[in-house]
Amino acid sequence: MSAQAPEPLRVDVLLHRLCLTRSRSEAKAACEAGAVTLDGKRARPSDSVTAGKRIAVKYPSRLLEVELLELPGKSVSKKAARDLYRVLQDEKVRDEPF
Repeated sequence: MSAQAPEPLRVDVLLHRLCLTRSRSEAKAACEAGAVTLDGKRARPSDSVTAGKRIAVKYPSRLLEVELLELPGKSVSKKAARDLYRVLQDEKVRDEPF
């Protein structure tokens, strides 16, 4: 039996499994709002992600960019999830007044 590369994951599923969003629906909403980029391009919730990709998430007061080192399994603890990506940028963003 040979080892196969893991199946790519959807962006919304990946963000939730890495504990970068509270739920898959929150991740989907973030993608649809344009707050998530995949290798510098706006990500759709259904875009496929494999190891080595760069994902940026713009939170209301924070910008986080990570490089995916390994795809997570179906059930990953928060602690274990942190070992699956490398933080490239994590900066506080000034809140814009309306």
